[in-house]
Amino acid sequence: MDSKRSYSDILASIDPAQFDWPTYEGTYKGRALITRYSHLVNTCVAYPSPSASELAKTALLKLIPLVKSSTWDINTYLWSVSVLFTIVHPGQRWKAAEEMEVDREDDEEGGITKITSRGTPPGEGKEEDGFPDERWINETRDTVAKEVSRLDVELRGYMSNLIKESIRLTQLAFAELAFKVGKVREALNYYAATREYSSTPQHHVDLGMGVVETCLAFNYPAPLSGHIAKLETTLDRLHPPPHAQSKQQAGLSTTASDLRERQAEESRSQAARRSVMVRAKVGKGLISASQKDWARAGRELGWIEEDEGGLGDWEGKAISTSDLALLSAFYVLASSDRGRIRRVLLDRAAFKNQLDDSQGWIIDLVRSYVDASYGQVMSLLQYSEPILLLNPFLSSCTRSIISCIQTRSIIQYVQPFSTIRIQTMTQAFGMEEGKMLDVVEKLIGDGDVGAKIDLIDNVLVMDTPDPRAEMFEKALKAGRKSAELAQASLLRMKLTEAGVTVNPHAESISTEISGKQQQQQQQALGPEATTTTSTTVPGTAMAEDQSAEDVVMYATGGPNGEPVA
Repeated sequence: MDSKRSYSDILASIDPAQFDWPTYEGTYKGRALITRYSHLVNTCVAYPSPSASELAKTALLKLIPLVKSSTWDINTYLWSVSVLFTIVHPGQRWKAAEEMEVDREDDEEGGITKITSRGTPPGEGKEEDGFPDERWINETRDTVAKEVSRLDVELRGYMSNLIKESIRLTQLAFAELAFKVGKVREALNYYAATREYSSTPQHHVDLGMGVVETCLAFNYPAPLSGHIAKLETTLDRLHPPPHAQSKQQAGLSTTASDLRERQAEESRSQAARRSVMVRAKVGKGLISASQKDWARAGRELGWIEEDEGGLGDWEGKAISTSDLALLSAFYVLASSDRGRIRRVLLDRAAFKNQLDDSQGWIIDLVRSYVDASYGQVMSLLQYSEPILLLNPFLSSCTRSIISCIQTRSIIQYVQPFSTIRIQTMTQAFGMEEGKMLDVVEKLIGDGDVGAKIDLIDNVLVMDTPDPRAEMFEKALKAGRKSAELAQASLLRMKLTEAGVTVNPHAESISTEISGKQQQQQQQALGPEATTTTSTTVPGTAMAEDQSAEDVVMYATGGPNGEPVA
């Protein structure tokens, strides 16, 4: 069941003057906050309305100084200023321009130094009016070019002398530079080049951590699946799980000092393991969500607080604790029954502690769903639409996840009844009768609800299960299967008693034998008999082929369809 409101209508319902910017920004910082602002601007530009344009303008005025102060990302800066220009000057755009690129040897696709210009503004003006800061652009471009040149010279020297550790560190420096410039694909390429020069488990863990952090900061989880699997495998060798360490028994000569040192080492190891596993679980949760596997996404994201002790020092660098609570709540609602929802969400103090002061409506939504207050559920889902649409992690699945929760609510509502009036359902869900009828028809057509609609009395008649008929049907299926197995066993026994060996590939073998005998016959008669032997089959081959057919025939019966005795 899809939401009837378009995305433009959802964004138009937002009041820019009342928009809660501190809550939207949350604890995000650096590149993650840039990604968050950029997503809001992209969404508002894609579905324009007066309120959406005002919202995008405010976000751009926050985004542009952040890009200049914390990154060297000239491309994002130019994009932000050009979008701001189109909002401030309706009907006008920057003049189209060619791509600008700083030359660099061995730069196949422009690399780190490539700058994609959005054009040039028609004139000069202030940055808040959509005119770029040319001084910052030139200084940043020169800084990036110098840094790339310095690292390139160092890398060439290390490569000529085959100093593996220095090569590895220089490739990591290139990846960090690409991250700061905003080139996520370039950063991943440098991380991939680093793997060849990583010689210890710690090196591989650092490499995996860098890849996961880079992709999640840009909200780009697609390439993470293979990297996370390798990271977890290496981590188990470097920092084994607690249950594996507990099996190590202390020897007779172990002193109290040795025990204290071992406990301190295990504590450090588990702290390092938790830090890595937090990132891995967030990555796996977002991958599952992109595949619409709500159940697995809810399991991965919902227990980070208990299993790993929360985000810790990674708070806000890719995701915040409040967003973890929001994501896990919707994923669990879309994939679980009421009993599990109560256990996982309402009865867990850890989940409630993750929510911030502005997210009380999430608890109201969960409680309304569990208490079967479906009218309240529908109104809170409608309230959540703009929040989900502006969230980078939930935007792509806003319509599908809300539709899933609404569908589960209706199925859950009709299950206890044998008949129910459509009018009663409209009152319970707060929907118009025509829309409710369309929704119920779609659910019946998709097989989600087993029922029929009486359009005369406007009543939904549920299919009544017949346990007696189901029992007989199961008994007949079991009898047929048992008879087939018994017949096959008897036939196999008779063939064994007759000394016949049954080969399931007899037909292909007989064909191969015939082909080989034809080839031998051709070689024996010479080249002049090729045309003749191609149509002449020796009697022995025919006999062997016929015998093979007889053996294969036992499973299907005789030539006239009669079973073989």
